[in-house]
Amino acid sequence: MTLNNSVKRTFILITVFMVLFMMFAYLYHKPFIEAVDVWSMKNVSDLHQSRLNSFFIFITDAASRPYQYGVLIFFSVIWLLAERKWREPLVLGICLIGVRYGNHWLKISFERIRPEFDRVIEITGYSFPSGHAMISLAFFGLLSYLLVQNYSFLQPYKKIIYIITSLFIFMVGFSRVYLGVHYPTDVFGGFLAGGTWLLVCVLLYKWLKMRWSS
Repeated sequence: MTLNNSVKRTFILITVFMVLFMMFAYLYHKPFIEAVDVWSMKNVSDLHQSRLNSFFIFITDAASRPYQYGVLIFFSVIWLLAERKWREPLVLGICLIGVRYGNHWLKISFERIRPEFDRVIEITGYSFPSGHAMISLAFFGLLSYLLVQNYSFLQPYKKIIYIITSLFIFMVGFSRVYLGVHYPTDVFGGFLAGGTWLLVCVLLYKWLKMRWSS
C-alpha cells in the first residue's frame, strides 16, 4: 500500500469513528439505550468478588495518569537522548496531552452523571465518554504503533503486539464498567473518541516523517 492510499484510508477511518461517536453521543440518553446500560451494570455488578475487585482495580490503575506520564517520560528519554529521535516523543506527547484535554472538554460538554450502582471504587466527575477508555486507546495504541514502526526486530511480532495492546485496552474499558464508575456506552464512546484521536496522531506522525525526509 502506497503512502497516499494509507493516508486516504486513515482519513476514511477518522470520518467513520467521528460519525459513530456522534451517534453514541446522540443515543446514549435514549430510553432503550439507558435500559441496556442499566441492565448491563446490574449484571456486571453480580460478578463482584474480592479477587476480581483487586484485579480490575490493578488494571484500571495501570492506565491511570501517573503511569501514562511515566511511560511517556521513559520512552521520550530513550528516543531523545539515546537515539536522537524527536518525532516520536513529540507526537506521543501531543497524543497524551491532547486526548486528556479532549476528554475533559467532552465530559463537561455532555455532563452525564456517573452510574449509582454497586461501586467498587469512588470517583468524581462526569461519565461520558470514559477517560480511561479514550486515553488508553489513543495513547497505548499510538505507543505500540510507534514501537513497531521504529524497531525492525518487532516487525515479525507486530500482530501479537497489537493483539496484546488491544486486549489491555479492552480490559481497561471493561474495568470501568466492572468497578461501577461508567456505563458501557461511556466506554464505547471513549473508544470511538480515542480511536479518532489515535488516527489523527498517526497522520501527524506520517506527515512529519514525509515532510522531514523530503
